[in-house]
Amino acid sequence: MEKKTEGAWLLAQSKCLDAVSGISAARLENISYAGKIGRLYNLLRRNIVDDPNPTIDRETVLRACQLSGIDRSTRERGLEILSAAGRIDVAANGAISVLGATTMAVLELTSDVFGESNPTGEEKAVIELSERVASQPIATGDAIEQIGDEFRIPIDRATSLLGLCKDTALIDEVADRGRVILFNSNTFRDGRYAIKAMEVLKALGTVDQTNLHEVQERLRKDGAMYDRDVEQILGADLFRKLSSIGYFDRMEVSNSTEAVGYVASPNDFQKYGRPFEDDPIDDAKALLASLTYGRTRSGYYRGAITMPTALLGALIAGREVGKNGVRAIGEDYRELEARQVVKVTERGPGRYTMRLLKRDVGEMALSIVRGRGAAEEAVLLDGSPASRFEGPHQVRMKTRLHNSVSDLTFMTDALDRLRAGG
Repeated sequence: MEKKTEGAWLLAQSKCLDAVSGISAARLENISYAGKIGRLYNLLRRNIVDDPNPTIDRETVLRACQLSGIDRSTRERGLEILSAAGRIDVAANGAISVLGATTMAVLELTSDVFGESNPTGEEKAVIELSERVASQPIATGDAIEQIGDEFRIPIDRATSLLGLCKDTALIDEVADRGRVILFNSNTFRDGRYAIKAMEVLKALGTVDQTNLHEVQERLRKDGAMYDRDVEQILGADLFRKLSSIGYFDRMEVSNSTEAVGYVASPNDFQKYGRPFEDDPIDDAKALLASLTYGRTRSGYYRGAITMPTALLGALIAGREVGKNGVRAIGEDYRELEARQVVKVTERGPGRYTMRLLKRDVGEMALSIVRGRGAAEEAVLLDGSPASRFEGPHQVRMKTRLHNSVSDLTFMTDALDRLRAGG
């Protein structure tokens, strides 16, 4: 497996393991450890016009780590590793200079940390199986046999390891009428979307195929759609079934009173290569979600976004946006601040400006917007400040909790076809 692919899995799976403790956490501790250090490096990295080696003050580093679930011991050890690897310089006052970091550098560093941590055969098996399942769904029995043979894991241990993966949402499983199949949130994000989508379409009736084509065309033109519009076109049952297998990337933006979703296509990042490796922790989608909220729900006096493409262009060019200060910038971009995608500066009471810290993230978001901005009715919150973003994996796992028997049959049939030849 290439370093960039392994690094992407470590970043994504360490987030799933943040809530795991006890024996289960110890069993996959090197995945969690390497992924957290990679996430620390991703927080620190900058991609700013005319500033190849930006400096970050100690307080910003501490706050970003606290908001991103990176504990003190991982932070301190991570900074030592990054410094020894020549990735950063740490000043006596705790300020950090980041030396020309890119997404690829983050992925490769994460892979290196994992390799140097003496990972167990079980941990290597989890990463390898995740990649195989993303490429093509696998029957659970076959997966247990494969990892048992390849990594010399006894069948009972391989079975319990797979159970741990399912419990921690690293890998998903669907069962119907004796068929038990493994898949994950990246099954439609591996660069073969068109082939896999065709396999799903084959099982649909003429009306459902027509409706799904309509949704795909609108996504192609607009970049994103309000999820209730998609549900209205497809019907609630089909929309839930397709969302459950990861056919769509459905995301949510929430505030204190409600959470509302929008839908994009897993195929949107294909111009950049494999979408999973280019945005493994959904920074670009979080940026798009925040901009969509500002476009559709923020009032004029609060700071509505009227030209998202121009705004993204200004951010990508390295300009600070907000002129003399905009209240909405201080309220709606907290998630992006936590991710260190943007820097928000207070210019006065209730007045804020914003600058993009990761140009490549902005460019990926712009690739989804595609020159028109996200769908006009995406993310319709009630006007309160946007405070939280949930990416496709989190939202899909929540949807799975409500699957009916009919859903399971549809999912198993679709994934079985992909397993056989998709």
